[in-house]
This record gives sequence, structure tokens and C-alpha cells, in this order.
Amino acid sequence: MNKQRFLWVTIILLLLLNLGTLTWLFFSQNKPGGGRPPAGAADFIVEQLQLDQQQQEQFRELRQQHRAIIRKVLEEDKRLHDSYFSLLKTDNPDKRMADSVAALMAEQRSRIEAAAFDHFAQLRKICRDEKQKKLFDETIDEIARHAGAPPVPLPAGGRPPHDGPGLPD
Repeated sequence: MNKQRFLWVTIILLLLLNLGTLTWLFFSQNKPGGGRPPAGAADFIVEQLQLDQQQQEQFRELRQQHRAIIRKVLEEDKRLHDSYFSLLKTDNPDKRMADSVAALMAEQRSRIEAAAFDHFAQLRKICRDEKQKKLFDETIDEIARHAGAPPVPLPAGGRPPHDGPGLPD
């Protein structure tokens, strides 16, 4: 096989491999948990609780309020993280200041958890009858399992994979 023919075969195989990968990515997004958009969680809750139109509107308002609260907390958390890591820009970082900022970051995490708890408590109040409340109780167990899932384990070597510019290899 001459060199030019080998290159053409290699290019065709790579194109087929890329096409196969794109096809797999496209179809895996339609499976539960396979790239499902964030709105999928809301759809799941609406379906599981069998919310009527009025309840769906109340739930939509609750989600908007919840997102606004979380957005503010995350903005503050980002500011704190920036401050925390900027302390490393000196030869002798202030350990007491780092501990103080770390405690503030932990407080932000606590606020996120409290906001989620309040959000779901308000969602339960939308439920009108005992049947819906029972469905909520069953659904919240599943939500808690997903929310409390352990973090993804690190690959062998204990380092996260390189996934973007600015991250060292």
C-alpha cells in the first residue's frame, strides 16, 4: 500500500469515527440522565406530582424565586473564591484571613442547602391532597438521592482530567 492510499484510508476512518461519535452524542442526550437539560428536573417533578396548570404556574414562580436566590449566593461564592485564591499571590499568605474566607464560603454552601430545603417545602405546600403529598414524599426521596450523590471519583493518579484552558497538565 503506498503512502498516499494509506493517508486516504486513515482520513476516511477518522471521519467515520467522528460521525459515529457525533451520532452517539446526539442520541444519548435523549436518554434519561444522558445530557438531559436542567428543565428536565422540573418536567420530572410536574409529571411525578401530577401538577395541574395552576400548580405548574405556582411551581414555575417558585423555581424563578429559587434561581434568583441561588444566583445571588453563587455570585457571592465566586467573589469569596476569588478573594481566597488571591491570598496565594504573596510569599506569606495570611492563614487567619484564609480560614476566615473559607468559613464564609462554607456559609454560602449552607445558604444553598437552606434555599433548596425551603424551595421544596414550598413545593410541598402546592400539593392539594394527600395523594399528591404522598407522591411528593416519594419523589423527594429520589431527588435527595440524586442531590446527595457522591462526587465523581477521580481517575487513577488522583488528578482530575484536563478539561479546558488554564488548567495545568
